[in-house]
Amino acid sequence: MILTKVQKTPKQRTEFRLLVAIRFACLMARAQGITQPLQCQRVQSRVHKLIKHLDYYSPSQAFRQQHINHAGELGHQFSLRYIESKGDKAGTVGIFSNNQTSNVYQLENSIA
Repeated sequence: MILTKVQKTPKQRTEFRLLVAIRFACLMARAQGITQPLQCQRVQSRVHKLIKHLDYYSPSQAFRQQHINHAGELGHQFSLRYIESKGDKAGTVGIFSNNQTSNVYQLENSIA
């Protein structure tokens, strides 16, 4: 997880700062009772800053391994997925809550 590793380059430190800001905004949104993090204006503005950074600079190798085209952890409670930009279209970010009810399919016991 990128939030627990030591950042060695300026690019990684910038990405770390942006990811921590998004994580904090997601935690604040949850505390305010917002169930979907991307519905919060604060989360949206911080995600926009991350997209702008990643579209201007290429992502670091650590970010690429963790978050591009698959969901990587953003702390224990959230996951972040970044889909790279194509042509004139900017990249997109998805943020998901990591909880048992949304990630685990519950099997029902049936007696035959």
